[in-house]
Amino acid sequence: MNICLYGASSTELAQIYYDVAYSLGSVLAQHGHTLIYGGGAQGVMGAAARGAHDNGGTIIGIAPSFFHVNGILYEECTEFIYTETMQERKKLMMEKSDAFIMAPGGIGTFEEFFEILTLKQLGRINPGIAVLNVNGYYDPMQRFMEHTVREGFAKSACLEIYKIFSEAAPLVAYIENFDPDAFDVRHLKNL
Repeated sequence: MNICLYGASSTELAQIYYDVAYSLGSVLAQHGHTLIYGGGAQGVMGAAARGAHDNGGTIIGIAPSFFHVNGILYEECTEFIYTETMQERKKLMMEKSDAFIMAPGGIGTFEEFFEILTLKQLGRINPGIAVLNVNGYYDPMQRFMEHTVREGFAKSACLEIYKIFSEAAPLVAYIENFDPDAFDVRHLKNL
């Protein structure tokens, strides 16, 4: 299975974020999955790629060619696809992936995750979507999502279109066992 990972490129995080991301990459590789990600050598993204590489995994990096400077991109990718723009990058990552994981990250990670979540809510796609909630990082986001539902801006079923995990192994098990027919997303929006 091709699994897309969204996550931080920052080198200034607590070590636990890198450790859990490395574990995620390791588990993906050990289970025979291909990691598709933004191609970064550093941060959460780079840690996951190193975990996959160190365990014999297949890694597809996708990044705009303007990122190809000063060691920003991970050189051990099995395949690297260069795009002209960030929009092309996101489109290719989505097209090539069967499932999606949001690891801890910043604004870019949020934007990528919420685009996938929106497309699933609209019934345009129906992949497994998981959140790697290391160190409670995404607890505030989950509270905000619950607030959004309470205030009537989203249906309660929207909270079921993704799952949150604090460890890599159960997250990967969820993705592997995800059944798109078990949850019908068509009723979430009247389109």
